[in-house]
Amino acid sequence: MVIQNFPKLGSAMSIQINIKNRKARALVDEIVQRTGETVTEAVTAALQKRLLELTREERLARVREISEECAVLWLEPWKSMDHGDILFDELGMPK
Repeated sequence: MVIQNFPKLGSAMSIQINIKNRKARALVDEIVQRTGETVTEAVTAALQKRLLELTREERLARVREISEECAVLWLEPWKSMDHGDILFDELGMPK
C-alpha cells in the first residue's frame, strides 16, 4: 500500500508511506469498502484516533500519578471515612 501526501503550495517535500503488510492492507480495504473513504482518508482517520487514545492514556497516567501523590496526604478520620458520610445525611439527602 502506498499513500502519498502531495506537497502544499510552497513546499518542496512530498511524503510517501509504503506499508507492506497483508493484515494492514486487508484492514484498510475493509474500512474503505464499508465507509467509502479513500485509503488516505481511512489511514488518516485511524492515525488520528490512535493519537487521541495515546493522549488520553497520557492524561490518565498523569491523573493517577497526582492521585498517588495526594493519597499519602489524607489523614484520619478522612482517610477511612465513607465519602457518603461527608456528602449525605442519615436519610440519604445531601448535606
